[in-house]
Amino acid sequence: MKTYQKGFRAERELLRFLSSRGYSCVRSASSGGFLTPVDMVAIKSGKLLCFEIKSWAKKPRLDKSQLSRFSAWCRNAQGHGFVAWYNQNQWRFLPIGDAEANRYDDENWIDYESFLSVFL
Repeated sequence: MKTYQKGFRAERELLRFLSSRGYSCVRSASSGGFLTPVDMVAIKSGKLLCFEIKSWAKKPRLDKSQLSRFSAWCRNAQGHGFVAWYNQNQWRFLPIGDAEANRYDDENWIDYESFLSVFL
């Protein structure tokens, strides 16, 4: 499967799941592009979650430019930013602050169940 197709499928899965939990969600058609650095935004009761979604085999790291744009976008929107990684049918979430501090170690990634317990 091509990288774009894998990414699109992962984005749709997270969008459907969060929508089913009462979040209003939107996937950005130009994600990673010039207009917006976010792949998806989810909003519920004033809580704004912003995602850069990766479905890579290896643990993702955002390049400096992408991370800077994503971080600025989240600050401007006053949203909680996360790198969301989908691999081998598992989701993991890295808070943007950890990505900015270059803390991509396993212990900084939040597993799916822990993420759900905090945000759902």
